[in-house]
Amino acid sequence: MRGEVYTWIKMRVGNGVECRFWTDNWSLLGSLQDHFASTLASRQGIPPMAATLANLNRSGNWLLPRARSEAMIQVQVALTTMVLQEGIEDSYEWIVEGVASGKYKTSQVYWELKGEEAKVPWTKVVWTKRGIPKHSFLVWLVVLNRCPTRDRLLAWGLSVDSNCLLCNLEPESRDHLFFRCPFSMRVWSEVGRRCSFTSSPSWQDTINRLMALTGDRHANRLILLCWQAVIYFLWRERNQRLHSQRFQSSDMIISSLDRLIRDKILSYRSSSPSLSSSLMQRWFNTLSIPP
Repeated sequence: MRGEVYTWIKMRVGNGVECRFWTDNWSLLGSLQDHFASTLASRQGIPPMAATLANLNRSGNWLLPRARSEAMIQVQVALTTMVLQEGIEDSYEWIVEGVASGKYKTSQVYWELKGEEAKVPWTKVVWTKRGIPKHSFLVWLVVLNRCPTRDRLLAWGLSVDSNCLLCNLEPESRDHLFFRCPFSMRVWSEVGRRCSFTSSPSWQDTINRLMALTGDRHANRLILLCWQAVIYFLWRERNQRLHSQRFQSSDMIISSLDRLIRDKILSYRSSSPSLSSSLMQRWFNTLSIPP
């Protein structure tokens, strides 16, 4: 990326003392070392690589030999438009996306290097406003199917049991583990009833319905909060069974989810009392779990 980044670092010429004639990006021609390509500087009669603009200027006149090539003519034309300013130091500035700045911004350069990418349609159902960060991160991995479910482990050549760790009835995959598994469906059905969202055994159908949510934004926020929490708790239960031999019933998970959702809704109270009140009323309207 060196050649591309070079064009973003522009030398603002003042007195010319620090501006290197050959290598700094001080003119529209860019690097003069590259501009002359394979033509040696000595053949142009130009001073060595360490020369600065100030070295080549005396009392406002440019001390350059007669042009011997088209490339040299272009350089001399560029110099005729430039006047060194005594008392003003040379300085570098960043020019990214056509905007000049005296400060380096990591984020700005990162996105420029990364380039433009199409936004995926499921962005808003993963990176939710006021969501729980660790839940959003896990859901992002699940949507991309990057979690080490047993079908993926087998595809990597590992010798593991293929059965789902939650129901032990069918091969474990992302779609089965989170939506088709009877254990998971028990959790989904109860939590979905509480947030007025009917779960589906189809992963793609569920994603499509979440992306198409319209209407009451508070109701939609509660749905997305619950959806991400269910995925997080199911994945945690799966891993606890695998690594710690700890088993919880679906009712225990539902109870833990209920407490988490309540606590999260209460956390909105200081910043948005109306939001907290609205979400809590919706969550308690269909309450069936003892407090």
